[in-house]
Amino acid sequence: MDHYSREEWHKYVKNELGDADRKAYEDHLYICDHCLEVYLEAMEEEEHALPAMPREDEFTNLVMAQITVDKVKEPPVLNVAEEQKEAFAHGTWFERCFPIAFTCLLLIGGLVKMLEGTKSEAEKLEKD
Repeated sequence: MDHYSREEWHKYVKNELGDADRKAYEDHLYICDHCLEVYLEAMEEEEHALPAMPREDEFTNLVMAQITVDKVKEPPVLNVAEEQKEAFAHGTWFERCFPIAFTCLLLIGGLVKMLEGTKSEAEKLEKD
């Protein structure tokens, strides 16, 4: 199996490769444990080469404060159930009662059919 060199992995980490090459490197990482180890070492080396972030200990607090401010600015999201209740409450009498009445008619029709079938079966048994 062919392996990529440490220098090649450094180029990958620094994002100095084209899209096709990056895809090939990523696919190779799935099947090659050796290159995965070399890649992780290259990542660590590049991480140490980055400049130190000033006020690093305050960074998290600054980000969290910004998130809190952004959340306050967002409009409240209505619950879908509440929207449906509002729409239903403002509907006309027909819109609210027709589905219930139609369902009742279907149930009554089914009961009548069921009773007719029972009645005809009883008559057949009496004739026999």
